[in-house]
Amino acid sequence: MLVLLAFVAVAGPSANVHGQMTSSQPHFAMTVKGQSLTAGFNNTVTISLVNSYYGAIYDTDIAVSLPTALTLVGDNHWHYDSIAQGQNVTISFQVYAPTSAIGTTDQGTITATYRQLGDVSYTTESHALGLSVYGYINLVVYAVQLTPSTTTPGGNATVSGNVLNTGNLAAYNANVTVNSDILLPSSSSSAFIGEVDPNIPRPFSLVAFFKPNLPAGNYSITVMVSATDNSRPSVPIIGQQTGQIEIRRPTQQNPGFQRQQSTGLLDLIYQVLRNLFNAFFGSLTGILTPLRWFVLAHLPFKTTLQLAS
Repeated sequence: MLVLLAFVAVAGPSANVHGQMTSSQPHFAMTVKGQSLTAGFNNTVTISLVNSYYGAIYDTDIAVSLPTALTLVGDNHWHYDSIAQGQNVTISFQVYAPTSAIGTTDQGTITATYRQLGDVSYTTESHALGLSVYGYINLVVYAVQLTPSTTTPGGNATVSGNVLNTGNLAAYNANVTVNSDILLPSSSSSAFIGEVDPNIPRPFSLVAFFKPNLPAGNYSITVMVSATDNSRPSVPIIGQQTGQIEIRRPTQQNPGFQRQQSTGLLDLIYQVLRNLFNAFFGSLTGILTPLRWFVLAHLPFKTTLQLAS
């Protein structure tokens, strides 16, 4: 009996050596990259674990679990035969976030199971993994048109087009601006269009004024739209497109055309007088033709008509 009791006393504690226990002092120091997830995409999350304990650990299994709103793409377990003190291991995995999760913050878990030197039992430690889901905004400027497409220095043109948000989150405080070195500073060179919802085109129209001393030629202008993501107001949202305008020098009136007008006026007077005389007395051609030549060559009447024209 004494031998049997002694055997039970020795064998009893050894029956629990294959169990598992939770570590009160974590062996791993964890850092995470990619905790901000973009809805509608597979996002890469990278976790670095450093064995900060005083010795090596063995037969290590690392597992990732996520909340039901998120989907882990691929395997969620990684195994290492041993991890030395101070050694770093890095794991990366893909997480898909649906649009229904926009604006939420979820918490997953990183669980590490391992043995220490000389132990036959396993130790388990867990780390919280916080993940935030955001929508995204992508502003596209298209169908940019300048009316008229040709103007003169100092002239203006109406710039029109559309803004489309191809993302899955509404943009706010959207403002369209025309930028170019050929423009005069003017409040009309920008237009506020406000909210831009996903997949709904927003038309815009504004007036651009050009500098008066521009050489003739073809010029490019840039149409830029900027907006705000209310969930991340510090992140700039920009979209842009270019348009073309031709600057031409104004055409000048031909002086020869004015002289032709003066001569034409004398011809008209001559024709009227001739028709009147013919109506009452018969042909006047032989009388008025020398008179017309004389008026054109000598009288101040011609000069007066030219000045008046």
